[in-house]
Amino acid sequence: MEWNYKTIIYQPTVIKHLSILLIGFILGILLYSFLTFNELRTVTEFYLSGVLGILVCYVIYYSNTKLNQILPFKKLPGLRILSGITWNLVLSLFIVLIGFWSYSKVMNHEFSFQEESNVIVKTSILLFCAAVLYNVIYFALYAYNYFAKVQVKELELERKQAEIQLRALKSQLRPHFLFNSLNVLSSLFHKDIKLAESFIRALGKSYDYTLKNYTSTLVTVEEELEFVKAYLLLIRTRFGNSFNVKIDIDIETQKSFIPPLTLQLLIENASKHNFFDVKIPLEVRLYIEGDELIVSNLKVEKKRSIESTKFGLKNISSRYSILTGKRIKVINNDSFTVKLPILR
Repeated sequence: MEWNYKTIIYQPTVIKHLSILLIGFILGILLYSFLTFNELRTVTEFYLSGVLGILVCYVIYYSNTKLNQILPFKKLPGLRILSGITWNLVLSLFIVLIGFWSYSKVMNHEFSFQEESNVIVKTSILLFCAAVLYNVIYFALYAYNYFAKVQVKELELERKQAEIQLRALKSQLRPHFLFNSLNVLSSLFHKDIKLAESFIRALGKSYDYTLKNYTSTLVTVEEELEFVKAYLLLIRTRFGNSFNVKIDIDIETQKSFIPPLTLQLLIENASKHNFFDVKIPLEVRLYIEGDELIVSNLKVEKKRSIESTKFGLKNISSRYSILTGKRIKVINNDSFTVKLPILR
């Protein structure tokens, strides 16, 4: 690969370190110029002041990274700014004074903190102003970056939501699904008019829920369960008692939240990837365990199994990760179990 200096220079890490070097060098020279305004200056002292400024900038930069971990802006922004100003002032003043003392020793000059009190006061004032300016700018950049990240997360979540709901719509609008539903309806009209009406209402509720929550980030567990019951009626009308969903979720948990279509997707996957009939019924269990909502079923794989794309699981996992920073847990052995964090 041909070497290109522009590619190297424009790397974020390189830009960051070049900025620290340049700003530190300039601040070091400005501090030296202010302190020796009416005195004779030397080129060596100019360069040494620049190097001292770079050293101060690097120490402040990396110490602020640690300070962010101990006291994040997100929790206590006011206290973080105040502690940042105090810490930066003390640390930078200490480094500068050590630099003055070391230079006087090398050059065999006497350095007394008492005699240089005027210089120390001037230095403290300048460093205090620099610490205030730095922390204000740092906070402004942090706030901007945080806002930008939140916006990106929201857009990513909207995209994930649109993907999963589009998949649900395609699933319900696909010819095979509609053909089966119409066949079931045709049969029911000759056998059981009331059940046919229930089937039509459940089908309508299924479409209505999907369309209504197309842009929703979260719905209550209760709303999702109502949708699941409507979806279950469609499946049980076709397959009878060979497919069952046992729901054991208390009323308090039903008030918590869940990404829409999560439970429906997991139940649909169970019906697609497992064999079941009247003799070997399939049961999907929905229950609570600690702070998790569990969806589990015994595995009875089909002879001609459908190849899984794992799109649904990946999408659910991504949405939980974006919303809470937590991931769903998948246990795949004799049973297929998915553990969903409860969102209060």
